[in-house]
Amino acid sequence: MISLTTLVIAATFTVLLLLISIFMPNPITWLMTLILGAVTALILWPQYQGQQQAKQSGTEITAAVQEVRQWTQKSGEHYIDKYEILAVAPNPNTSQMQTFVSPPMTTDPSPYLGSTVKVTVDWQNPKAYIMDLSFLPFPVH
Repeated sequence: MISLTTLVIAATFTVLLLLISIFMPNPITWLMTLILGAVTALILWPQYQGQQQAKQSGTEITAAVQEVRQWTQKSGEHYIDKYEILAVAPNPNTSQMQTFVSPPMTTDPSPYLGSTVKVTVDWQNPKAYIMDLSFLPFPVH
């Protein structure tokens, strides 16, 4: 879940890069500013808005856990296992199954996971959802 703090930090870094680009012009600093600005405006902000939309006008449903997806990611010299919970529920507007994916986590949630998980979703925009992971004994960011 993206917090307002994450957006503020991303916007602050974008503004700092913009100032650096203005006072010390270099193609690399402009490129970095454009990339960070695009990530903030096109990825982080819409995801944050979707989560807020789900909180305000969403419906809490129970989705069936389909699987826990695992992959390995290299981080420096080490490899880190990442996990995502995949859950499905029927979309009442389209009668098709809608898939919900949790944020990546570094601890395997399988031992704490039941057959269902609660999801708050806005069916007008099914990509706007929040999966309730409060039952996990570790923090998920």
